[in-house]
Amino acid sequence: MKLRYRISESRFTVGVAVSAFFGLLTILVIVGLVSWSSNRFTRISVCTTCHEVFVDFKDYKPVGRLSVSTEDYNPSKEFDPGFYDVTVGCAECHAYPFEEYRESAHYENNRGVKPGCVGCHDSHSVMDVLLWKFFYVNKGELGESPFHAISNSLRDVQAWENLRITLAGRVRKRMIEDRGAKCRVCHKTESKWFKKIERHQSGEKTCVQCHYNLVHKDVKWSKIKK
Repeated sequence: MKLRYRISESRFTVGVAVSAFFGLLTILVIVGLVSWSSNRFTRISVCTTCHEVFVDFKDYKPVGRLSVSTEDYNPSKEFDPGFYDVTVGCAECHAYPFEEYRESAHYENNRGVKPGCVGCHDSHSVMDVLLWKFFYVNKGELGESPFHAISNSLRDVQAWENLRITLAGRVRKRMIEDRGAKCRVCHKTESKWFKKIERHQSGEKTCVQCHYNLVHKDVKWSKIKK
């Protein structure tokens, strides 16, 4: 009797494990296929399948004719968020950063150029978001993914202020490492106006080390942990 029970219990355990494995595999395949389809995720209708959208994508879509001269401020290449990336939704999750962006010269200026969120920041891929939200594994502890805590902090004023310094540090570190690659898409280092500025000639610093807080509110370098 005990032997039958053990065999039955063993089969049940194996069955559950196999079912869970194939279930997870199916979900990953679906996620992969959906993520692979760039066209599906460049349409706002995809977001509205599950979410109500309050901000028109046109409000933060990159704008600007391609450059015809090194002396203009038009982009030298398209602001391409990438083949796998979501091109809608920035302002929906990043509410307060978006409001700060709207008050900056990068949003509205007399040159007709608007870099948009992906003009300066690396955007999330669909796979990144889904894995972070649904498949995050806590560090040996039980509990849900920190996704909601992070997304809520980008909608709550005080939480955003607490998070601002950490995120500014990460972005500035990346901009220093890539030598202001995204800045130089519009602000061309080979131009005459750039070379006329004496401080540009040393090459000791890159863009963000002098030009910071241009889009988002003040974070002094002294506040950022090295």
